[in-house]
Amino acid sequence: MNFLRRCGSTFLILLLICGSAFSQAENLNATHPVYTFLKRMEVKGVIERYHDAILPLSRNEIAKFLLAIQAAKDRLTTAEQEILAEYISEFQFDIAGSMDGFLSVVGGNEPSFGRALTEELSDREKFLYALHDSSVVMFVNGLLTLDARAISGDVLGDQKTFFTQFGGRIRGTLFGKLGYYLEGTNAQFWGSRELLFRDPIISQAHTIRASDIKNFDFSEGYVRYDAGIVSAQLGRERVLWGTGYDQKMIASENVRQFDFIRADVQYKALKYTFLHGALLGKRDQITFTTSLDTSARFTEPVAADKFFAAHRIEFSFPNVFDIGFQEMAIYSNRSIDLAYLNPFIVLESAQRSREERDNVFWAFDVQTHFVRGLELTATIVFDDLHFDEFFEPRWYNRYAYQGGIMLTDPLFVPNATLMVEYTRVKPFVYAHDRSRENTYTSLNALLGPRIGPNADSWFFRADYFPLRNLSLSLRVTLTRHGENYTVRTTQGRDSLVNVGGDVFLGHRAGDPRDANFLEGMLFKSRSIQFLVTYEVVNQIWLDGWLLLEREENVTFATANKNTTFGGRLRMEL
Repeated sequence: MNFLRRCGSTFLILLLICGSAFSQAENLNATHPVYTFLKRMEVKGVIERYHDAILPLSRNEIAKFLLAIQAAKDRLTTAEQEILAEYISEFQFDIAGSMDGFLSVVGGNEPSFGRALTEELSDREKFLYALHDSSVVMFVNGLLTLDARAISGDVLGDQKTFFTQFGGRIRGTLFGKLGYYLEGTNAQFWGSRELLFRDPIISQAHTIRASDIKNFDFSEGYVRYDAGIVSAQLGRERVLWGTGYDQKMIASENVRQFDFIRADVQYKALKYTFLHGALLGKRDQITFTTSLDTSARFTEPVAADKFFAAHRIEFSFPNVFDIGFQEMAIYSNRSIDLAYLNPFIVLESAQRSREERDNVFWAFDVQTHFVRGLELTATIVFDDLHFDEFFEPRWYNRYAYQGGIMLTDPLFVPNATLMVEYTRVKPFVYAHDRSRENTYTSLNALLGPRIGPNADSWFFRADYFPLRNLSLSLRVTLTRHGENYTVRTTQGRDSLVNVGGDVFLGHRAGDPRDANFLEGMLFKSRSIQFLVTYEVVNQIWLDGWLLLEREENVTFATANKNTTFGGRLRMEL
């Protein structure tokens, strides 16, 4: 049996080599569950040099990691082997250039269209249309989601909502080098708009804010050229940047997807990434009149253009640790600055040469690999730093840090994963006191950790997958935040006390020099979330969740509680 396994692994590797002409240049979206599986395999020591500080990765990279896991599958549990087999099937074309067993509803090999439709309920890899020849690869999927949810508690009372979301995805590669991707969805909802607005992703849709519109939509698309060691990308998709298990310190899911250009260089232990993206400033509006009727006043929504530039260099030392350094810059009030389009320049020096108008950050992170089944992570972000007063609570010593631990099969429980993470952001971090729009935000949402400045949080997560098609997750978050507050002056006016708890308000002249952590109006929040996902058949999932939340205003001794629950049916046809 061992001989047969070795032969099978060797055969798959040869297929990869022989099928390299079919490698897919497009990315795999950053929220795909295969990343959770690959992370677990890295922590267990099954794979090496899994650069996951920036997601997504290309489908070609994913395929190579899956083959490496296949070569060591004797170290996997039964459930892990079954999950691996499912991913090997899903990425079959990326691995070997083969579409054997794939279902194409249009133009496929089924004897009739009716037979093709019935096969949508099978465990085959399914597409509305699939094409493969020597020059063009194309896969087309239909997307459908049915979602129902309800909330009860102190914030919204008892409310319910339901939505149906539909759309499609087209992806593929031209000439084995140029990947392309296009996905668009539109959702119609019935019921509470306020309940949907509490969803961190749905709330990013523009139309969810319009009281006379009952739908919301999302769209992303890009082209990506993969030359092997070097790749380049132009377009829009979700980018997650940071080593955190819950909150990403550099780029998170808090903000609406944005357009960017990106370039990567990867060679053995080294990986370098350059990204320049287009963000949006705070929502605002202007009032104006026209020459035809100067008495009539009109309003127009505005959001200033702002830009995000970032570089990251990472070194991976197998069985020891991965270490990364990155620098980020936010700038606005002008068009694209060519200095920040230079992928080989120190951003701090560039912004100084541009009259020091912009908001620049540095960050360091490390992930350990010296103990199988255990990973330690740490990240520190520097917004502003004065070494001679580093341990003093000065407002200009602005930095944030995060530490985490991940255990696979804790207490010898197979197919389980445990994660613990602590995040702390000092007062005034991510704000900017020399520009209205250079905060580390886009459309009022923080680009990095959602807790904001003058806050900290603990995150606990336990995952368990007893079966290949069933996963359970428990997540607990404890957060503290010191907010700015107002006091009544002797003249009877309200005066704002700035403790550094608002990312949109930097340090002002006259504000105290010292900024003590969690000073201000103290809020504490707690959330407990249960999630379950069951894959009925391939590409058809049932999700369920229960969310218990409690927020307490410690200063005024008030609190509110809320319970949210729901279910979802997802299909990729």
